[in-house]
Amino acid sequence: MRFTNVVLAATACHVSSALALPSLFRRQTTPKCMTAAETTEMVEIYRKIIAEYTEPLGEKYVAKDFVDLSDSINTFIHLPLGGPTFPDRANFLDVQSWNMHFPIEILSVDAVQCNTVALQWVSSFGEANLPSKGLTIMKTIFEDGIWKILEIVVEFNALTWLLNMGGSYEWEGETYTASKPDPAILQPKL
Repeated sequence: MRFTNVVLAATACHVSSALALPSLFRRQTTPKCMTAAETTEMVEIYRKIIAEYTEPLGEKYVAKDFVDLSDSINTFIHLPLGGPTFPDRANFLDVQSWNMHFPIEILSVDAVQCNTVALQWVSSFGEANLPSKGLTIMKTIFEDGIWKILEIVVEFNALTWLLNMGGSYEWEGETYTASKPDPAILQPKL
């Protein structure tokens, strides 16, 4: 009997404390995982940030502790492989504001786990206008009352992307350019 009174007193104390501290109560009701609808919305926001960037979009949906990682991009901008491409929110938003926007088509959302989404996409643009397929792992965070992009890990066919940007590369003694791409990448899908 005595144990029951102690438990009841402790429970009453805990409940009254929770009611007296609204911020504690709010933390308990904050979503921990995205719903299917929120996931769909965040995938579209990612697509727009890459393909149709606007400052209000970036300011609203890029998290405070944002980081972008991509060895594919690092090879183009001469950064060490494995290191951050855009180490923080300010750097990413600045580059997005002046960088060419690349049209991307979302091909599939392959995995969703709570706040993390794995998706495939393709982009064709530029001089060669060849399809470059990519993979993105996007981590999100519930911040300021909405879901925001916290981290992007993206890799894509960098050789096709290079041709689309007007560059060239040499492979097995042949030089490939936008006007003379590797015939292997032009073969129809089996």
